[in-house]
Amino acid sequence: MKKFRMIITITLLLSMALSACQAAIVDPEPEKDIYPVEDNTVQEDPQKDPEQTYPVAETEDTDGAFGNLAYISDPKASAEELQKLAHASNQFALDLYQQLVDKEGNLIYSPFSVYQALLMTYAGAEGETAQEMMDVLGVTDDNAIHNVMNALNLTLQSKPAYVTKDMQPLIFNIANALWAQKDFHFEQAFLDKLSANYSAGLRLVDFNNPDEARQLINHWVELQTNEKIKDLIPAGLLNEMTRLVLSNAVYFKGAWSNRFDSARNTTEEFTSLDGAKNKVEMMNNSFTGAGFVENDYSVVSLPYEGGNFAMMALLPEDFVAFQKTLDADLLNEIFGKLSQNNAMIHLTMPKFSTESSFDLGETLAAMGMPNAFDYDAADFSGMTGAKDLYISDVVHQAFIDVNEDGTEAAAATMVGMAATSMPGEAITFRFDRPFIYLIYNTETDTVLFMGHVVAP
Repeated sequence: MKKFRMIITITLLLSMALSACQAAIVDPEPEKDIYPVEDNTVQEDPQKDPEQTYPVAETEDTDGAFGNLAYISDPKASAEELQKLAHASNQFALDLYQQLVDKEGNLIYSPFSVYQALLMTYAGAEGETAQEMMDVLGVTDDNAIHNVMNALNLTLQSKPAYVTKDMQPLIFNIANALWAQKDFHFEQAFLDKLSANYSAGLRLVDFNNPDEARQLINHWVELQTNEKIKDLIPAGLLNEMTRLVLSNAVYFKGAWSNRFDSARNTTEEFTSLDGAKNKVEMMNNSFTGAGFVENDYSVVSLPYEGGNFAMMALLPEDFVAFQKTLDADLLNEIFGKLSQNNAMIHLTMPKFSTESSFDLGETLAAMGMPNAFDYDAADFSGMTGAKDLYISDVVHQAFIDVNEDGTEAAAATMVGMAATSMPGEAITFRFDRPFIYLIYNTETDTVLFMGHVVAP
């Protein structure tokens, strides 16, 4: 059979800029039954490779750890705490979706990557800046939230509930790093908090040579995302005023529990959001799974092998109207109904590829945290001991390719985040008009990737 691959790539960049007097704002100016698996092993540090041409960051040790506190590999958090943080992350995901729904064309982004990057940034926020970020992130003023995020990260990266020898290995990895201006002071408590809870290694760079720093960070992102994100930071985005970049990379790869057979693919009409009808390649499958039909929408869950991740696909009767009503309460209701509705699913959906790119600075400020982006009002004194940092840039990129065999996903964020009952009715789902999709963890319902298709 043909080789198939599904790629989701999502990228966000927030960089922190500093001025001794007044900081300058920088304007922000893809024949086997199982699809091939690239080697996802994180490569050695580039400074160990004499052939590499990227600039080398100074690190405090070869493991990238730093601070007085080692990474906590067994954080203690209750199921209730994990669920509360997952709900807060999902609330942020849907709040951000409401800010992006009016963008033209298809959409893909990683709310979880954005959320975690902002939570790392919040670790150094104080005063009104911290309060605004807490409100947007849905957290309380409690340092324990970073411990809970650590526990959630480990839960998401835990091995699938069941594994067989012929199963496609499911991969979900998270990596964090700090890129700091050398010879610039950062509070030890801030560094300890990120090293202990996010395993965020410290790299010392010289932003007086911004292009070298840009190449180095881009190379790190490329390695952590299995080469799915290249040249993340465009030339000119970083400058001599940059003092800190916090980075988060997320990589996901999983095969459908119920793979589509390409021999069953058909060419059919898809009615786009603008009413245009185009012929597209449709995948077809039948399986026992979770799905149900309401008056104004239909929903089906497509699990990945291992059982701990799935893709949810939502098909609204009125796409535009439904977008505006999709919130955390409705999403929680859908999750609940999916767990109770088992049926014989007959599914038809298109293969699709999508890329998205955003400047999220104004978006996040409009969501309720303007002070973080205001060099006069920002208070990140928890990072440096002084009010001398602010968030200067937020860039987000995403890519997804959906096909018969599974999903590969990558996200990079820089801040300068089986039914046991017999099936009931048979339900036919035809995704031949605009629909919404998301990839989530089935244990916590944490949404990792989200988007919509209006014209495959």
